[in-house]
Parts: sequence; C-alpha cells; structure tokens
Amino acid sequence: MSSYRLIRYLSRLLIYLLVILAVILSLAPLVYLLITSFKEPNLTFNLPPVWIFKPTLQNYREVLAGGQFEKYFVNSLVVALSTTAIALFLGGLAAYGFSRFRFRGAFWLRMSALIPQMLPPITIIVPLYVLFNGLKLLDTRWALVISYLTFTIPLALWMMIGFFDDVPIELEEAAMIDGCTRLGALVRVSLPLVAPGLAATAILAFLYCWNEFLYAVILTGREARTLPVTITSFMTNKAILWGRIAASGSMVLVPVLVFALLAQRYLVRGLSRGAVK
Repeated sequence: MSSYRLIRYLSRLLIYLLVILAVILSLAPLVYLLITSFKEPNLTFNLPPVWIFKPTLQNYREVLAGGQFEKYFVNSLVVALSTTAIALFLGGLAAYGFSRFRFRGAFWLRMSALIPQMLPPITIIVPLYVLFNGLKLLDTRWALVISYLTFTIPLALWMMIGFFDDVPIELEEAAMIDGCTRLGALVRVSLPLVAPGLAATAILAFLYCWNEFLYAVILTGREARTLPVTITSFMTNKAILWGRIAASGSMVLVPVLVFALLAQRYLVRGLSRGAVK
C-alpha cells in the first residue's frame, strides 16, 4: 500500500471515528433520559449507575395523572403550529416582496427586521408583560403566539429571501404571459420550487416555539402553560422528582422527532440551498 493510500485511509478512518464520537455524545443524554424515565425513584442516583433493572411505567402514570399534562401538551402544540403558520405566511410574503421588488429603503427595512434577533429576549419581556396585562391577554395562548412572532417572522423572512432569490424571475414572467396573475405565479410557480425552504424554515420556527421557556414561564399561568414550564413544576422545595422530569422530557421529544423525521428530506435540501448562496 502506497503512502498516499495509507494517508487517505487513515484520514477517512479518523473522520468516521469523529462522526461516531459526535453521534454518541449527542445521543447519550437522550438515551440516559429515556432509561431514567423507566427507573424506580430509588435507582436514579445509584453510583455506579444501574443499567439492568426492572422497567416500570410509574413515572409516566404519575405525569399523566390528573389530565394536566395533556392540556399543556395541547397548549404547546397549538401555540407552536399557530406561530409557525403565521410566521411562514407573513415572513414568506415579505421575503417574496424583498426578492422581487426594488424600492428605496429596502435594504434598511430588511436590516431593521433583524433588531428583534439582536436583542436578548429578557430585554423585551417586561414591556410585553405590561402590554399584555393592559390588553387582558396574560395567561392566554395569544400572548405566546404574538411574543414568538417577534422572533420567528424575521427568521422566516431572512431564510425565505435566499430561496426566492434562487427562483429565476423569468419563470414567473412566463407564467404571467400565459395568463397568471402575480399571486397566481407565486402560488403555482415559486412556492413549489421553494418547498424545501418552507419545510426547513417551518422546522426551525416550530422547534423555537416548542422549546421556548422564558416567555412561557412569565406570560402564562395555569391556563396557557406549555410543556417546558410544566417540566419545571416537578422541582419543588421539598424534592426534585427526577423520574417524572425524565418521563415528561421523553414525551416532549416525541412530536419534535416525528416532525423532523417526516420533513428530514426537505430539511436537508432546504438547508443546503438558498439559505447559503
């Protein structure tokens, strides 16, 4: 074996080992979370850890008892889906306008959309609280949807601009010559071509809304509470119920994994096109 082939073989082997190590480090916390959710409370902190034990569903039964978890699950799902749909609609239309039309001040208007992304969320939580308190929207799903839109619309705007820029304007012009309106050309020509971008943007927006904690814990009470806040309720001044935390955390992961797996093909295509030119 020549030295060139040996170096190439060792380089490839090193890359594979690094990838395997990265996968193990990424999956290890999730696997440990899932294992802990099936343990008895007295086995949680055993050192060394107990890997062979009799699985139990006690933690899941305790989490689901009373029906509150299902209520907060619905809250999280409704808020995340509503915010994602509105952000895609408004951000997508704005991105199409910036991509297809040139007007004075367009650059600075686009830059201004980044201001919410530059601000730490904690800096605007007090003004939002005062605003929603005056509008009687505290502890409602609408308070979370409006708050999340301040971050997801700029995300959708900037991601979708790149995807619309990748679609040749000549295709829309040909469609309009054949009788399509501007809106018809957008719906029938451009949107199918930017579908991977829409999927990638939808997943990122959904993940942000699903996992967000700060706004949910401050702007909601018992009625509009979401799952990230619910998990913290198992930490009391008397004890930290790690088994219930692990069980609820495992259930919170399920919709995200299903959503990501269903849209995996579009997510990979979307992140490799348009967003980076």
